[in-house]
Formats: sequence, C-alpha cells, structure tokens
Amino acid sequence: MAENLQLSQIAQQVSRHITLLKMATNTGILNVPKKDGKSDVYLIESGNDDTSGLKLLELIAEMFPQGKLKAVINTHSHADHCGGNAILVEKTGCEIWASKGEASLMEYPSIETQLIWGGTPIHDILSKFLLARPCHVTKIFDGEELIHIPVEAENSEITLQIVSLPGHYVDQTGLLFTDTDGKKIFFAGDALSGRNVIKTYWIQYLLDERQTKESLHKVSQVQADLYIPGHGDSVDSVDGIVELNLLAILETENMILDELKTPKTTEEILKAVADRNLITLRTSQFCLIGSTLRSYLTGLYESGKITYEIQNNSWKWKRNNA
Repeated sequence: MAENLQLSQIAQQVSRHITLLKMATNTGILNVPKKDGKSDVYLIESGNDDTSGLKLLELIAEMFPQGKLKAVINTHSHADHCGGNAILVEKTGCEIWASKGEASLMEYPSIETQLIWGGTPIHDILSKFLLARPCHVTKIFDGEELIHIPVEAENSEITLQIVSLPGHYVDQTGLLFTDTDGKKIFFAGDALSGRNVIKTYWIQYLLDERQTKESLHKVSQVQADLYIPGHGDSVDSVDGIVELNLLAILETENMILDELKTPKTTEEILKAVADRNLITLRTSQFCLIGSTLRSYLTGLYESGKITYEIQNNSWKWKRNNA
C-alpha cells in the first residue's frame, strides 16, 4: 500500500466516474453522484490489511467529501486484494461483492494457507500477505452477469460486466465497467500482470495452469479502452501484455520439461527451477512457488507430457519420452 505517497502521485482519472489508484495492488474508485449532491462510492479491491482499508477510507474522504462507501468489489480472495474488506465493513457497513467461489474463501480465508501448504500450515506463513481477516460477502455474482448501477444525477447508468477468469485462483473474475462517457475500463485482477511485474517476478502464483492460459486468451478478447492488471502498469492495448504473460508460463513449462530429462522429485524440480531463475527461496516463496510448481506438474501430466513413478517410497516425475 502506498501510505506515504500523495494522492496526486497515485490517482489517475481513467473515465468520467472511475479513478485508478496505482498501488502495489491496483485499486479502483467508482464515484456515482446522486441527486442530493452526495455520492455512492464503490471500491475495486481493498488492499492487504486493516491499514490499507483505513488508508483507502482517507483517500475517499479527500477525493469525495460527500461520498459514502457503498460496496467493495473484489476480483478474487487473495489477501492483497481483499485484506481491507473486514475493516471497511466495520467502519462503514458497506457491502462486499464477489463470485461464489471467492466468497467462500473470503468467509474462510484459512483455506488459502491450507491450499498452499497442503495441510495445516506452519505458523511461519500465517502472515497478512497470505491470510486476510474473514468477511461476509453480501452480493454473490450469478455467473457472467451484467450489473446496472444507476447514476441518479445524470439520469443514466454505469454497467458492470462480470467476466469469469479462473486459473490464478478458484473463481476469479474480471470487472468490465462501461462508464457514462462510453469509456470501457477492465480490471483484470491477477489474470493479467503488468509488463514490469512479469519481468521482476517471472514465475507467478497460479492454481490451475490450463485455466490460467484459457483466461489469458479470454482477456485478449475483451474490448476495453484501458486494461488494469492486478499488479503493474495499465495498458490501452492488451495483445502484447497477454503474449508476455503466456510466454512466462510456456517458458516455465519448458524449463520443467528440460529438468525432467532425468527423473526428479518435486522438491528437486523446485530447487532446479529456483536456481535457474536466480531465486533465493525463503519460507513464503518456497511455499508459493512450490504450490505453483505442483500446478504446473499437474498440467503437464494431464496433457500427457510427463508421467511419474513411485519407487522405494519416492515419487519421481519424468518426461514421457525419457
């Protein structure tokens, strides 16, 4: 969260009623004016924790003194996207909107660390970066529905198209807003990463490799004036950044296949991939990249590119032509 930055440094007006806050997790503010001079404010994502949520409330008060937070709309339930939800509900009574699958995980956020660990996790990974405070989702998206948000002061409406983008996480969604000025603004969540982020973090967390690739192709079909990734720089043309995201996935696949010229255990593959990418694995990275690696191995196995054998109580992966 950018607590020490001035509003002028992080705020970018991207359409008549939508402001992008360029933070560690890109955050949107939709301000909808009412006839009485007040306004309903919608947040897209809420940052990492209570501190993030309170900072967002300060920014809303500074930008829209007559505004009241009506809802937080989340693309998915990872802590860096919904960690501020609980404090925002406590302070304002706002609604929380999300898909069915992500809503379940927001209610029981401990599932995230259990998924990453593969069982009851050690306390070392129970940090705010992986474990949000639980919150209740008040509006659950009914598939890829179209939501109409009335703009009373203009006798008009803003539409929100929900776009299903699973893969990075269980039931992630993209949020395509069409503002009253006709501008289409697409919040892609972590289905898409900015070029600067991909170059820094080449191997990024994903839960389902096949779905991640399918969702990237789906993002490339979305028609918008601005595409906002969960992290990194926004773009007005998405083809190049989609290709870079796909390239990172395919290169990691090929790296794993190259390592499996000789059979290896999962942990041996993890070390080899980390070494080749000059990554020094600390506790959280070991867990996150390890979980991601297992998702890659599942994808490669299900596509018939690799297989495994259990010998002497040791599970080893190998290429099918090895």
